[in-house]
Amino acid sequence: MLIILIIFSYRAHAQSYEIDRLRQQLREHPQQDTFRVNRLNDICNIFGWVRLSSDEVDQFASEALSISRKLGYTKGEGYALVGKARAKCGVGDTEAGTALLHEGDSIAKKTGDRELELRVLLRLAGCYQANDYRLSLDLALKAEQLAQTIGNRVLLSKTQTFIGLTYWGLSDYARAMEYALKGLKAGEETNCLDCQVFTWQTMANNYVSLGEYAKANEYYQKVLGGYKQLGSSGAANEEVITSIGETYRLMGEYDHALAYYRRSINMSTSPINIAYAESNIADVYVRIDSLEPGFKLAFNSMATAKKVNDLTLEAWIDGILSRAYLKRKMPDSALHYAGLGLDAAEKLGTIEFMRDNTLAMANAFAFKKDFKNAYKYHNLYIDYRDSMMTAEIKNRTAVLEHNYELDKKESQIALLSQQKKTQQNFLIAVSTVLLLILVTAIALLRSNRQKQKAKVKIEKAYSELKTTQAQLIQSEKMASLGALTAGIAHEIQNPLNFVNNFSDVNFELIDEAKQEIEKGNTGEVKAILNDIKDNEQKINHHGKRADAIVKGMLQHSRTSSGQKELTDINALADEYLRLAYHGFRAKDKSFNAEIKTGFDPTVGKINVVPQDIGRLILNLINNAFYAVGEKAKLQAAGYMPLIFVGTKRKGNNIELRIEDNGTGIPQKIIDKIFQPFFTTKPTGQGTGLGLSLAYDIVKAHGGEINVEIKEGEGSEFIVQLPIE
Repeated sequence: MLIILIIFSYRAHAQSYEIDRLRQQLREHPQQDTFRVNRLNDICNIFGWVRLSSDEVDQFASEALSISRKLGYTKGEGYALVGKARAKCGVGDTEAGTALLHEGDSIAKKTGDRELELRVLLRLAGCYQANDYRLSLDLALKAEQLAQTIGNRVLLSKTQTFIGLTYWGLSDYARAMEYALKGLKAGEETNCLDCQVFTWQTMANNYVSLGEYAKANEYYQKVLGGYKQLGSSGAANEEVITSIGETYRLMGEYDHALAYYRRSINMSTSPINIAYAESNIADVYVRIDSLEPGFKLAFNSMATAKKVNDLTLEAWIDGILSRAYLKRKMPDSALHYAGLGLDAAEKLGTIEFMRDNTLAMANAFAFKKDFKNAYKYHNLYIDYRDSMMTAEIKNRTAVLEHNYELDKKESQIALLSQQKKTQQNFLIAVSTVLLLILVTAIALLRSNRQKQKAKVKIEKAYSELKTTQAQLIQSEKMASLGALTAGIAHEIQNPLNFVNNFSDVNFELIDEAKQEIEKGNTGEVKAILNDIKDNEQKINHHGKRADAIVKGMLQHSRTSSGQKELTDINALADEYLRLAYHGFRAKDKSFNAEIKTGFDPTVGKINVVPQDIGRLILNLINNAFYAVGEKAKLQAAGYMPLIFVGTKRKGNNIELRIEDNGTGIPQKIIDKIFQPFFTTKPTGQGTGLGLSLAYDIVKAHGGEINVEIKEGEGSEFIVQLPIE
């Protein structure tokens, strides 16, 4: 056991020695060659974020870039550009950083280096995070897909945690926790300590936003311990110290908060970290009505924010200044800064700052007795607040559920430890108390039997649950198959009618021919035979038509192999639209709807699993038919059900739109429609798996599915699929 613990400890600490090993190699190898370039790039791009300052990163990366260009070492040049970009973005020079990264991306695509391409995406996402969380998130999600493709679990961990951090910035705490836990799992699997530290810090931030301050501080302490193991100092520790101060500020313990903020400033050499700490101190001073030092610190930190172009910091400080000016009874100045803060928050997409600045504007207008505008901005504040509260309730549930699972595991471990201790005591007492051994053995046996019975019951319940879920999924698939089958039957009925009709005519003509032969009327016989021949040609034509329909439907309805193939998305959508319509008509003869299409001819073929995309289209169109059908039953004369299906090429994506003018989707359930087993249909008419399966199919193709609604007027589903 001791050996195992030593090995585990070594693996956890091994990464903290990596940067020292690289420094030693650089000292021992001064030659200007590819070996030195690779070591310089490693030191910048692997662990530099926790151990090196921006100046050090820039120094190492500049040397690597210079040597690479002299040697014509393209790969080394690409990674060196990423290192220099990290240094530039680290001091707030986003423009220079992104320019360097675009150079690096060109090299990655030219050489086919997927890992370099991934690092460029990650660094771009990091550069944009201070100014545009949405763009940063889009880049990070692309990086995650690439990391999964190339199988680099360390970079996958950091990417997923970064995505969690970005969702946190967008106030989507459930997604933030989801991705943080993904990143933690990958970091633990690879024994990547700095990956885990990054995840702990993201989880701590999330707990702060959820109001779980004690839990947040617990994770911040883990972060500090991790930094100590990694040998980290400086900016990384300062940020954590500032964050701990933030938890005390939010709890209203201002003395503790100020102590941590000042400690962070004393430790710091980073202007941006100092600016964040000063802005937090300014907020505390404004809250306790100490306005003069509050103004001074707010303006100091605002100057730094503008210098490094940090919109997040600007939006925060604008709100502080607005509240401070209102306390000075200067409402026009308060409105000015609240307006600036709201503009910055809207660019960022940060709901928290939108909420705070709209409240500041409402208060300032109320002070001026401009109650119309005060009412307007107070309503906006309520909307933002309620939006965050709804998210907080859901996210708190998710977090508490996670804590419950952790606590349950810890309780199980404690129980096992207690049982082990009991057994040890039992063995010690064997030599002295024989009767106690017997009683204890009986008790343990009885307890074990009860546990076995409980285990059997749990396993049986779990098995029944899995069976029920499988049956529901199969029911949904069979419902889709039934709709598809009805459509195929209608399509094939037409050519079969022709075959049957012409066959009947030929029977009659053959009888007529026999009669004319007996009469010796050869001319009439020849005419009848020509008619029979023409009919046979028509029978053959319509038979082949039916055969083609059957083959085509078998091609689209066969079990998916999961293999992608080039598919004409326009033809696929048109085909399943007709099948869905005929299938719906087969179930309800009174159903009728106007169908419009708008297929972009430039879309061409895209690489998808056609059977899965066919099921997706069938499910969405069937839902549209159901919605207009229900509205037709309630609507007065003059309502005409309308369905639109169209495609459009948008950059590197294909957009598929399915729109109806039916009953629409209530706003209050819009967040639930893609959840498995959620349905608004009456019992027995739906399992609630159609949209869930559609969502899974789109995500499996690396796409997005969104819905736009006008309650009571219809809905529009928009599917975006990448062009690979």
